[in-house]
Order: sequence, then structure tokens, then C-alpha cells
Amino acid sequence: MNRRALLIATTALGATFATLGCSALAQSVQDKFPSRPIKIVLPLPSGSSPDIRVRIVAEALTKFAGQQVVVENRPGGGGVIGTRAVLAAAPDGYTLLAGPASIFTILPAQENKLPFDINRDLIPIGTMVSEGMVIAVSPKLGVTSLAELIARAKKEPEKLVIGTNPAGSLTHLAAKLIVAQSSAPMTIVPYSTGGTNAAIQDIMGGRVHVVIDALPALKGWIDSGDLKPIAVMTSERVPIFPELPTAAETVPGLRVIGWNVLSAPKGTPEAVTRRIADDLRKALEAPEVQKRVKEIGTPFRPLFGAELAQFIDSEQKLWWPIVSQP
Repeated sequence: MNRRALLIATTALGATFATLGCSALAQSVQDKFPSRPIKIVLPLPSGSSPDIRVRIVAEALTKFAGQQVVVENRPGGGGVIGTRAVLAAAPDGYTLLAGPASIFTILPAQENKLPFDINRDLIPIGTMVSEGMVIAVSPKLGVTSLAELIARAKKEPEKLVIGTNPAGSLTHLAAKLIVAQSSAPMTIVPYSTGGTNAAIQDIMGGRVHVVIDALPALKGWIDSGDLKPIAVMTSERVPIFPELPTAAETVPGLRVIGWNVLSAPKGTPEAVTRRIADDLRKALEAPEVQKRVKEIGTPFRPLFGAELAQFIDSEQKLWWPIVSQP
């Protein structure tokens, strides 16, 4: 073999060994992770609907990860406080974000006001939570369907009041979307303190007529008869309330889904995010998790990889025009 052929063969062999070495290293990292507890930061209050679901999944993740997975609530700043805490952590997979829809859809529309770029600085791994928003009314209103609510609002412009979570939250934007797509002039009141619970208290007092939130957050009030659900904003009816129509049955295309995506800071090794995704998939497929999710709200199909990226992009395109409205 001449010197040139020997050089080519040696270079090719070296590249092969380098590739095998990188692959082995990635596999080694994936096999060794995790070696200590994992923290999932949820930028929402304890006891909120996403908090309940995220903790169910975290409990299952502990089993499959082989290490304790704990949830830390870091609410405030529209999700900015919790998100910054995760982005400031080492990108090693031990500090993750259970980012709600608003983190990906609302904050990016305000990126000129933020110290980070969600689409650049976070690595979405997989959906942990997905739940349709429910439109519920005061039983005293005498409205039994979304069609009746819309007709009443058009008959009495601005007199009906929708109470929501703080301005910029998903429920606040959902109210704006309902008004826009149904052309029903209703007054929207976002509660900066107390959110949905404060709005429900005002429903009891007759000052508010409509509330929007995820099913787990409203179910207790619905079961007690203090609220009457009139539509769920999912693509299909939910098993827990099969008689409850979807909003799209009355207003085509009217859909609002709350979701949380488990994400890692930019720079986290791919082998680590792949291991987390594998464990998350197993946790969500576990029979006990499926059972508990069905009992409290709407079942969902988890999204990962390219499908998740496409979903986030479509949600951003849906909400950015609404966010930009005054």
C-alpha cells in the first residue's frame, strides 16, 4: 500500500473510531443519567390544575428515572421568574421547566421586554399536561348552552362579565378569543389576585357571569352546582362529561387547550434529553397515570420531537395576534 492510500485508510479508520467513541460517550452519559434527584420548576401556584397533573407525572417519573423527581413551584411575573431560574441553572438535565402554554405562546410575543428568547434558550422535550378549557356560567344566569350565552351577550352588549386569571394568562386570552370569534360583546375582567377562585366568588355574588379554566380547577364547583359548564374547548368531547358539547360545535374553530411542556436549558446534552424523553414517555403510558389523568380531566396524546415543535409553532401563530390586541 503506498503512502497516500495508507494515509486515506488511516484517516477513515480514525474517523470511524471517533464516531464510535462519540456514540459510546453519548450512550455512557445517557446510561449514567440521572445520578441524583431531578427538580422540575413549575412557574404556577401550588394547587393549580397544572400543578396537580405535573405532580402525578413527576411521581411516575421518579419510578422510571430511578431518582427522586421533585416539583418546585416558582410562580410570578407571568412565568418569567420560574423560567429564569431554570435558564440560570446548569444545563445538565437536573433542573427542568414544566413550561405552561403561556411561556411558549405569550412571552415570545413580548420578547423585546424579556432577558431571554424562549425559542432559542429552551429545549422542549415532551408534553406533560394537556387539558381543554371549560366555559362555565352562573346557574342564576339561566343560560344552558354556548349558543344561548352568545345570543344573550349580543342582546345585552358588554353587560355579561367573564372573570379570568391575570391579564396575559391563557384563560384571559381564551376569553378574548371567545369574544372575537363569536362576535359576542362581553366584558372581560382579569383578576390579578386570586384568579379563577376570586372570579368564582364574584359569580356567587352576582358580579361575574362567566368563568373559564381547566376542568380540574372547576370540577369541584361544577359538582357542587355552583357552576354550570356549557362547553369544553377541546377538539372532541371529554369522557368525564360526554354530554358536554365542544365550543367548536357552536363556533367552528373555537379551541383552547392548556398544556405544559417539560423543557431543558439550551446546552443540555442530547443524550440526557433523550433519556428524559424516554422516561417521560414511559411515565405517561403507565396505567396508573392514565387512570388518574382520566379521573380529573381530559386525556391527551403526548407529543415529542418534530411533532412537538410543529405544535408549539402552530400555537404561537394562533395566539400572537390575540396577544397583540389591546
